[in-house]
Amino acid sequence: MKKIVLTLALVLYFFTGQGQITTTPTGVNIKELNAKWARFSQYAEQKNVEKAVEEGINVSVLFTQNKQYKEAFATCRQMDALIYYGEQQKKSPEYKLRFMLAKERLRMYTNLKNTEQCKILLKQLHTYADQLKSDSLTEALLMTEAGYYQTFGMTDKSLECYNAIFQKRSAGKDEQGIDLCYQDMLKYAEQNNNAPLAIAMRKLYTSWQDSIKAVKAVRELNTLQEKYQASQKDLQEKENKITTDLFIIIALCVLSAALAAALLFLTALQFKHTRQVKKLKHSLQIANENNEQKSQFISNISSQIEPSLNIMDKATTDTMSNPILHENIKALKELMTAIQTYIALEETREEYYPLSELNISALCESIMENAQKNFGPGVEAVVNVPRINIKTNAKELERILNHLLNNAAEYTESGKISLDFKKRSAHTHQFIVTDTGTGIASEKRKNLFKPFAEIHDLTQGNGLGLPTCSLIAYKLNGTLTLDTDYKKGTRFVLELHV
Repeated sequence: MKKIVLTLALVLYFFTGQGQITTTPTGVNIKELNAKWARFSQYAEQKNVEKAVEEGINVSVLFTQNKQYKEAFATCRQMDALIYYGEQQKKSPEYKLRFMLAKERLRMYTNLKNTEQCKILLKQLHTYADQLKSDSLTEALLMTEAGYYQTFGMTDKSLECYNAIFQKRSAGKDEQGIDLCYQDMLKYAEQNNNAPLAIAMRKLYTSWQDSIKAVKAVRELNTLQEKYQASQKDLQEKENKITTDLFIIIALCVLSAALAAALLFLTALQFKHTRQVKKLKHSLQIANENNEQKSQFISNISSQIEPSLNIMDKATTDTMSNPILHENIKALKELMTAIQTYIALEETREEYYPLSELNISALCESIMENAQKNFGPGVEAVVNVPRINIKTNAKELERILNHLLNNAAEYTESGKISLDFKKRSAHTHQFIVTDTGTGIASEKRKNLFKPFAEIHDLTQGNGLGLPTCSLIAYKLNGTLTLDTDYKKGTRFVLELHV
């Protein structure tokens, strides 16, 4: 109860502004002291405990500079009361402020050579620093301890503290960084007239430089040893290389002889191979000439048969006495036309069709509209083609798509037949014809694009439609393929490369 009353009295003392100093000890600047005391009182009235303690410590320092320890200790007691008041308001301890006040008291007791009080205050400082866990306070504590030990003649312990400070500052730095740390601490000691710190740093710096020189000497010795070992190893490697080179030279001589024999053998083989290639080229030339002659022969026969077929077709059309004969003659005429078309395409295989800009949406819709006339009543026509322009040959593209759609109509009784367009890249486009018809048997797929591979009933088709479309696709710089992964009918993919 008495402590609380005393605390309240001290706080009231500051909050009512009764702390102004009218007399001051000899040697103290009264103007400066009153200014600091005024700030101390002002902060106390404002309940700014931290600022008040900082100014109170400045006041205490001024008193102790003139050996007025009684007044200095009185000021510390007033700061103690302020800190206690602040703790009561915050409901938490003010370890930082207590650390500052204990440090000031330790400084005064150190000047007074009061060992017992110094030990008590050092213990308190350790407690506060442990609670705060601040690197800056830890360093300040070490510096304070070093001063205490130096004052009481414990030089070794003082040196340990300075060394601990230096270790904290130089942790993780390279040789140049450590050197700068020494220089900085020496500069700090000189600026603050801290002779013990300067002596300790010079001693540690000298010791460190000696150790660095020793390390460098060891490093140079190790370098020389490594160079010597490297030179010995190099000499050994050169000796081994000379021995190896000698064996290699002998082996190369043997190999050269073997290669000479092999060269003679290969020359004989090359001469024989050249003769065989000439024979093969001659045979290929004869085969090409024979193919051309066969194509010309078939074309001539078609041309010669066509007039007779036209006469026979006209006769059967006029009389209509034999419809079966009429159908066969018509199919035979179509075969002759298909053969001539296929042969003409084969002969101009490498002559590509001219290309021009074309709106494919309008073309595909027109093609589907014409093809839809042949669709069964239960078949839906679907066109999925965007309104874009591409470079192609409209006439030849129409020939391929017409044939594919007519084929799809022939084998699709229900479902749908669709014509789609996909843009695979900037220069690759696909036209896809899909139906839900009967599909194509797997055994017929391998010969689907080969002409004359199977014997057909001419009234059911001549088998040259897809081979002809494949040739047209080639001359459009593209390919026509069957999508074998599609299982719900038939899907052909015409891929064109611009």
